[in-house]
Amino acid sequence: MRKLILLPIFLVALLFSCQSNEGKKQVKQEEKVVLKPVVYDAAKAKGHQAYFKLSECLVKSNPTAAQTYAKRLLATMPEGIDVEVKTATENIIASADLAIQRKEFQAVTAYYQKVAEEGNAGMDVYVVHCPMAFNNTGADWLSATNEVDNPYFGDEMLHCGRVMKEIKK
Repeated sequence: MRKLILLPIFLVALLFSCQSNEGKKQVKQEEKVVLKPVVYDAAKAKGHQAYFKLSECLVKSNPTAAQTYAKRLLATMPEGIDVEVKTATENIIASADLAIQRKEFQAVTAYYQKVAEEGNAGMDVYVVHCPMAFNNTGADWLSATNEVDNPYFGDEMLHCGRVMKEIKK
């Protein structure tokens, strides 16, 4: 008799425990939303995509990877590019010092922002600003999504900044 009473209680407890685990699985799946860039013209977007990889290396505070992706970025730059941008990219390649790489990244950003504003990015681009970069003088960077991951501070202040504008097509 005692087993008959405990059996329904056990089944109800099992039913509720399964439901709560299912709810937890749904929450975990929803948390893993990955934002994807919107690319309209893959050929035009090559430069910006290389720029975003370089930015990602700076976000992760990885100077060696930044050097590698700066080389790739340099390879995508058009002939006759502004000397300042080319020199800044070469300085990133030449230095393993994150502070120097991040400082030079400003000039690279200014060039790619101008390209995007002229409608030649081949993809949607977000302009993000961190007011605290470089002793509170502030600095911009570009992002392929509206997520804020700061290349000037990396994990020290990963989400410091805000999206200032979106540049479409």
